[in-house]
Amino acid sequence: MAATAATLAVAGGAVLGLAAPASAHNYLVSSTPKAGGTLTELPDRFDITTNDRLLAIGGSDSGFAFRVIGPDGRYHEDGCVSVDGPSMTTKAALGSSGEYEVEWQIVSADGHTVSDRYDFTWKAPAGFSPDRGSATPATCATGDGSSAAPGSTNGSEAAGDDSSATDALFIGAGGIVLAGVVVAVLLLLRRRPAPAADDHDED
Repeated sequence: MAATAATLAVAGGAVLGLAAPASAHNYLVSSTPKAGGTLTELPDRFDITTNDRLLAIGGSDSGFAFRVIGPDGRYHEDGCVSVDGPSMTTKAALGSSGEYEVEWQIVSADGHTVSDRYDFTWKAPAGFSPDRGSATPATCATGDGSSAAPGSTNGSEAAGDDSSATDALFIGAGGIVLAGVVVAVLLLLRRRPAPAADDHDED
């Protein structure tokens, strides 16, 4: 019984070990502009860098978004993002000086979408020409005359479906391992030879 319990405990640990990676989400490591920081010069691009690679589904950037909202509530992004390894980048554009907000969304390596927001301060240098921005979030032109919203619901649903399939695969594999161990233990117990009975010679 002790050996059986130990075997089952090891099998349970294996199942947990298989399921654990499916629940790990990417997290923010660095960004431009910095969260809570002050920007005094417009960089070439804005970026979000995480601790692990990002998942561009089907080679596209669906499910990703990088929005920059000015103090007047207007949006200063073109809707286009580029995903490379653990980073997502977008073209930099800002309006007049003031408090800005960044809203971002990525697709983690495990297939789940992760989103967050942070604030930063913009102090425009002398001679800076402010971007007018738009009243609504911009969409990125695809080059075929149509446009797609990087943070669209369809992209998020695709990531969710992919992650559900991955979770099911891990859970299913763990279940098969556990079932196999239980069957093996039962067969070993069943095949254990019974104690030999004492033979009595008849007179």
